[in-house]
This record gives sequence, C-alpha cells and structure tokens, in this order.
Amino acid sequence: MTDRPTIVLSVLDDYRDRFFDPAAVRRLRDLGEVVLDSDPAAHATHESLALLRRADVLVTGWETGPVDALLAAGALPRLRLLTHAGGSVRGVAGPEVFDHGVRVSSQTQLNAEPVAEFTLAMIILAAKNAFRARDDYRREHARPDLTGPAYRTIGLYGATIGIIGLSRISRRVIELLRPFACTVLVDSAHLTAAEASALGVRAASREEVLSTSDVISLHSASTPRTRHMLGAQDFARITDGATFINTARGAICDEDALIAELRTGRISAVLDVTDPELPHPDSPLWTLPNVELFPHLAGSMGRELHRLGDGAVDDVAAFLAGRPVAGEFGPEEYGGRA
Repeated sequence: MTDRPTIVLSVLDDYRDRFFDPAAVRRLRDLGEVVLDSDPAAHATHESLALLRRADVLVTGWETGPVDALLAAGALPRLRLLTHAGGSVRGVAGPEVFDHGVRVSSQTQLNAEPVAEFTLAMIILAAKNAFRARDDYRREHARPDLTGPAYRTIGLYGATIGIIGLSRISRRVIELLRPFACTVLVDSAHLTAAEASALGVRAASREEVLSTSDVISLHSASTPRTRHMLGAQDFARITDGATFINTARGAICDEDALIAELRTGRISAVLDVTDPELPHPDSPLWTLPNVELFPHLAGSMGRELHRLGDGAVDDVAAFLAGRPVAGEFGPEEYGGRA
C-alpha cells in the first residue's frame, strides 16, 4: 500500500482500553490512520458503515459483531486484513471471509499462554502436595509431619505428569515442564511418534495416563463428541493420591462421576471449569476438602489482555510491512484456529 492505510478499530468501548494500552494505540497510529468504529456490536449505523467502507485493516475484539453479510454485500471493498484481538474469530467472520481475498489472524496462541502458566503452577503445587499441607497446617496450628507417609512422594522431581489431549495449551504446558525432571505422558490420537520425540514426551493410552500419573491435566476440546468423555470408569482408574486438573471445559467430564470419586478422598482435583460453569449452590464441589475450585480464572485476564492487544498490533505491523503474520491462518486451518 502506497497510501497511508485506514485501520478501523472495531472494539467495544468496554474492551478497548482493557486490550489496547496507550503504547499499543500509539503503535497503531504510527502504522496508519486509526478510526474508531462507532457501532462495533452491530455495524448498523451510517457512520459505522461509512468507516468500514474505508477499512484496509479491521481490528476486532470480544463481542464485535459479525461482518459476513457486509462482506457479501460489498460493504468492505478495501478490506485486506481482519485481525482479532482474541481467540476464536468465529463470531466475527465465517470461513467465507477468505472468498473475499481477506487475510485473517487471531491471538489464539497468545490466549493459550496464561492457561498454560496457570496449569504449570497447579501442577507444581499439586505435585508438592501444597494444598494438603496448607490445610493440615491450618487445622493443626502446627507444622505437619512432612516426613510422614502422606508427604513421602511429594515434589515434581521424578514425578509422572499425564496430559490428556494435544492442544496449543497442552503443547505449551509440555514446553514449560521441560526444565523439570519429570516424565510426561500424553494421551492423544493426534500424537505421532516423531512429534512425541520432538516434544520429549511419551505417547500413552488413557488408561496408562490415569493409572500411573501423579498429576493429570485435561486439555481436550469441548465438542458434542467429547461430552462426558471422562466418566466413572476413568476416574476410578486414577491412582490413589493423584490430582486431576481441568482447565479445559467442565462438560468433558461426567461431573457426577467425578464428584463420586472425590467423595472417597482417594484423589484430589483442581477445577477451573465446571458443568454448569457456576456449580449449583448445593454442589459438593464448594465444600469437598480435596477440591480446589477456581472461577474460570486461567484464561486471559487483567493485564494479560494487553498481550492479546499487542499481538493484534504486531499482526497489523507485520502485514503492512509484508512480513509473515504470526497469528494468521488460512481456510484449511479455519476449523482448528478460528
């Protein structure tokens, strides 16, 4: 582009500052003429439609309205890049976006980072038996016997960590575990021998992961096919004293079956997601002593949202400079990346 490009920031007011700090906005303004979409949720006003007709680059965010109909109607004639400052772009544009010559990027990989960090933290604490030690300390008002049977196998050194599902997040968790001297087992139909070797993990059956791991972390996608993928038989296989971590989606687990196994006290759980998302007020998950319950905290929050905004600006800068766009994906990847 020889002229200064028009960059339309189509992000709701509630989210704009949360994703784009002043430095990110300055960077965008250095790249082109930045204009704010006055109706990012619906693109229905004359002012919004007039701005979109000028857009060379469209930057979207959470709850930005769909643009498929606008593209089909020729209402975005100059658009060459749609970059989403979030994970999935499905709510903004369907796969038909590529039929209009528009390139698309999202911050899916960057959005995986805080979940992986949270998961690593929980793995380390679970392997250290830190939650039980905390509770024993509070209850006894004295230092618990950390040399006793309950603590004899604590620590990440020499531990076996089981991963169910091979996703962007679980791949990042595996990378973060590399400095630690632990064995990582992965249950995934998509894991090839070559990739297992490259990742430094060992492919294993779900039965082996559940029955031999000290900590098990779930990272499967939530689809109709994976609903209640883990049931009573699976939770019964988990070895005594192990911890089950779910930062994926609650619906992947048969929650009643998980609760039944947790009631035995054999295993523990760290749950950032449940099914339903907010457990019923009478759910045992609120009170079971061997459950660490979190309010869907692992994903991008607070300052972490700036990582997504910065990634979107990076994608715009790379596109305008003719460099590879880090978050870009094509039609063949839409189902997995979008």
